[in-house]
Amino acid sequence: MNEPHPDNEFLLRWLNGGLSAEEQREWEASEAYPQWEAMSGILRRAALPPADKDAAYARLLEARRQRLRVRAQRMRVWRLAAAAAAVALFFLALGLFPRKQSWTTAVAEQRPVSLPDGSEAILNAATTLSYRSSWLRPARKLELEGEAYFSVLSGPPFTVNTPRGQVRVLGTRFNVLSRGERFEVACMEGSVLVRYAAQQDTLKPGQKVKKEGQKLERQQETSVQPSPPWTRGESVFERTPLPEVFREMERQYGLDIRHPRLDNRLYSGRFPHDDIEKALELVCGAMGLEFTFVNQNTVQVTE
Repeated sequence: MNEPHPDNEFLLRWLNGGLSAEEQREWEASEAYPQWEAMSGILRRAALPPADKDAAYARLLEARRQRLRVRAQRMRVWRLAAAAAAVALFFLALGLFPRKQSWTTAVAEQRPVSLPDGSEAILNAATTLSYRSSWLRPARKLELEGEAYFSVLSGPPFTVNTPRGQVRVLGTRFNVLSRGERFEVACMEGSVLVRYAAQQDTLKPGQKVKKEGQKLERQQETSVQPSPPWTRGESVFERTPLPEVFREMERQYGLDIRHPRLDNRLYSGRFPHDDIEKALELVCGAMGLEFTFVNQNTVQVTE
């Protein structure tokens, strides 16, 4: 061989023992041979025996499997943590963001309502009751427009807000009326704190407050009733403007009662919820008025 720098094909044949005797003599006599022989010796000394190569390869595969197992375990942990976090956020959202629920009764309708904390209410005709509640914060704060009778279990403060005033109790039975300018609260059991504007009063069983003008006036019932009269089938009034009495009759019977201007006339008495003619006779008879049925749903009242 005369080339000082053999090509790759020649070197491969030399390393694999593929040179002829003449090529081998020429190669060993060349100037490049000592350098390539030295490099070949280094490679031979650094090479692992076959058994060691197999073991190293097995160790490499095992290390790779271990890394994959660790990665898979970490992924499972992350997935479980993410799922747990999602569930926790879901329930936290339910607890922190309360749901609103409301009930509304039509005219001539009364409806019992069970509240989430175990308390109960009965709604009179044409009444709306609503609350916001969650499993972290059971409903103990309500909004009322109309009239409702409450039976409240003992517990944290129970508050009924109305457009006219606020009623706050711990555990008791009481009635709240808030319609237009009318605002009345009666206590049947326990004690009731009533707030109206800058006034407040605490009621005991048999006591009630009624808005007169711009202030509350307390009244004492002759006897303590277990529930308000309307839950027992009749409406009771004490010095109530006659138009409001007729409006209550409209709510209880689903009628349209037409009458002249009677704002200055006050009615004290009652009427039943199951007999419209008797109800009209009681109210109109006591006030010196006449009534006529225009049709099935309309009544005309005259002086």
